[in-house]
Amino acid sequence: MTDTGAPVDTSLRAVFAGRRGRLLFALLLAEFAAAVQGIAYATVLPLAARELDGSRLYGATLAAGTLVSVLVLATGSGLTARLSPRTTLLVATLLYVVGVIVSATAPAMGWLLAGSAVRGLAAGLLAAFGLSALGGLFDDALRPRVMGLFSLVWLLPSLAGPPLNAAIAVWTDWRWAMAWPAAVVIVARALMGRDVDLIPWRTGRRTVAVGTGLLVVAGLVLATLASGSGRWGVPLLAGGLVLAAAGSIRVFDQATAGDRPRTWVLICFTGLVVAFFTADGLVPLAVVEGLDRSVVAGAVAIAAGLATWSVAGARPPRPGRRPDPATLGIAVLCPALAAVGLTQSGLLSPTPALALLIGAWAAGGLGMGLAYPRLSAQAFDDLASDRVAAVATAVAFAETTAVVMGSLLGAGTYSLGTSLGAGVRPSIGAALALAVVVAVLTLAASRRRSASS
Repeated sequence: MTDTGAPVDTSLRAVFAGRRGRLLFALLLAEFAAAVQGIAYATVLPLAARELDGSRLYGATLAAGTLVSVLVLATGSGLTARLSPRTTLLVATLLYVVGVIVSATAPAMGWLLAGSAVRGLAAGLLAAFGLSALGGLFDDALRPRVMGLFSLVWLLPSLAGPPLNAAIAVWTDWRWAMAWPAAVVIVARALMGRDVDLIPWRTGRRTVAVGTGLLVVAGLVLATLASGSGRWGVPLLAGGLVLAAAGSIRVFDQATAGDRPRTWVLICFTGLVVAFFTADGLVPLAVVEGLDRSVVAGAVAIAAGLATWSVAGARPPRPGRRPDPATLGIAVLCPALAAVGLTQSGLLSPTPALALLIGAWAAGGLGMGLAYPRLSAQAFDDLASDRVAAVATAVAFAETTAVVMGSLLGAGTYSLGTSLGAGVRPSIGAALALAVVVAVLTLAASRRRSASS
């Protein structure tokens, strides 16, 4: 849907007006439920692994759902194009319920892994569902505001989710903590079903590019194997991430049908998410291990970044503003990452270093809040209706894959550094330096993109 030149009402009243707004509310509720579910799973998985004696399968179980989602999304919109929106919603919901039941009743860790994989399949089928609605039903000027609401929805689960699910696990059992968010998911999916016919959708037989998906997953698996591989870990990590990145670009090119400007938007979006989530997993480590502060201080640092991301993303600048909001956000993120890395250099005493780290990560969240909604929305600007589903799938794939790549780049570099005797602080600093490199390259690409637009 393109702009006509007339002023567009971007108020919340306009966002939630009519059946379109009702569908958006259901999508936001589903996003909230998914956030609670994901956080619950990560919170109680260590308890499940201990009870089921499944430490050997812990990493595979944690990664299984995401890897299956990446594979499904990398195949493009060919799978879901063979089904109607209502059928896709029903199939994905049934698979999700099966996955939750298998996980919550698992008699052994292998069953928990299988449940995670089934939920990952369901998530992959439905990941582009909401993005297709946002890309096809909202004007270019309104879409960044809508995308920003999804960032805001993650704030409460991120802050309250871990302690809530930990308390449920203590009072009852880890199985209940893992299962209860399914009730919210099912309610949200039922609400979505009322207006699912609004979603732009074209059924038919389309190409399913399984090979490219396997290439991306293979790269991510190689990067995962880098930890604990000694000196072989460096080429495994670098080679795996390069392989996944190359496969991702291929996915983008197929989804945009060779539309170079749109492909560059997806590349910049991926770089932004990789840079942020490389550091996101390192911030609590930098506080607790690098600065020898408490877990509470680490939680405060993480919360600072999440809060500024959510608040800044809730009302992003309108398209056409100069400087480009996306480029400005990435420009803010670059020095923020560098400042977080500086706290591990030993040049500052612990208390000033902690204050700098919290402030810098809050600035990083601000940059993410400026850039994330604009880049994710810009992928749909001036897009023909018959291309919405393919691009929506590519955006969902980009975010899912980039989060994994960022986590592997940060945690993998830290693990390799410490295993090779580099020490905790230098290892964290090296990983953060790589995040800065990714952010700077993304900034250069975004400046080129915005200059040519």
